[in-house]
Amino acid sequence: MKRKKLALKPERSYIINLRKNKFMKKIKKIIVNFPTNIGDTILALPALDRIKANFPQSKITAIVSPKTKDFLLKNNFIDIVVLFDKRWKVFRKIKFCLNLRKKFEVIVDFKNSMLPVFLGIKRHTPFIRFFPKNLHIKDKYLKIIKKIAPEPAQEKSQFIISEEKKKKWDLSSQKKYVFFGCFSRSHRKDYNKNNLIITINKLQVEYNCVLLGLPQDRQKINQNQLGARVVNLVGKTDIADIYFLLASYAKVVVAVDSSIMHLSSYLNVPVVSLFGPTLPECSGPWSKNSVILQNTDLNCVPCEGQKECKDIKCMDIEPKRIISEVKKILNNG
Repeated sequence: MKRKKLALKPERSYIINLRKNKFMKKIKKIIVNFPTNIGDTILALPALDRIKANFPQSKITAIVSPKTKDFLLKNNFIDIVVLFDKRWKVFRKIKFCLNLRKKFEVIVDFKNSMLPVFLGIKRHTPFIRFFPKNLHIKDKYLKIIKKIAPEPAQEKSQFIISEEKKKKWDLSSQKKYVFFGCFSRSHRKDYNKNNLIITINKLQVEYNCVLLGLPQDRQKINQNQLGARVVNLVGKTDIADIYFLLASYAKVVVAVDSSIMHLSSYLNVPVVSLFGPTLPECSGPWSKNSVILQNTDLNCVPCEGQKECKDIKCMDIEPKRIISEVKKILNNG
């Protein structure tokens, strides 16, 4: 026989909320151990927003990796950034912990490491974590901080860039902008190059098309194969620049499972996402009006990178499918 849950009396509920408010006001220093990679760090931004909403007066220190340092340095919700590199020798890691020991009242550890113990912080995120199967990574991070930061976020964090850079990235135009983030650190998730060129060149007749990517992606695309009006920014921007461009101009983003797709979702920009080896339930777009395109007729999808293919057919998504979804989104406002 199931036990009935007793409802709290109004005055009892008030006392509990009052205690929570007093607890939140007392907290002055919070340290957050962010994921190592950019993509996972972006997926943790909704959780950062929630932390800031629950502790608006607190100073937030971020533990960052060499990959995320420059990005999080520009976040307006983060006050201090401290670098940790997992490749350091043991002595340097010990020194890192001693320098931070007992200097914070709360630690949020997205990596689920032993840092709360090493830093001597009593209030911390749980060590034992159970998640439903195929739960989105973003929702996992939100679940981790649920008890520490129960109140929903009031606003999103921003990434600050200079006025000089804002002028540099001025893309003012009457036509709508379609951004492309079709490259990934894993070649298995890259969109088929020939199809990408076809898609961009067909869409650039009606819309402004901007291609984004990292410096190592330059060799993946030939400017001569792109239309003259296509803005090719591959290798010319950092992730904070991309934040500004997407926030300022993007009406829709065509992207593979990558940091650009996650950043677009965080900004609530509609995404036409292209999925192959990875599972969209865990890392797909969450912005409104987004769609997921896959080649679901393949038996090996998703392989989660376990299968090495010479011809990655799962990422050979037909351009007409992408073009159709982009036009649907833009025509619906």
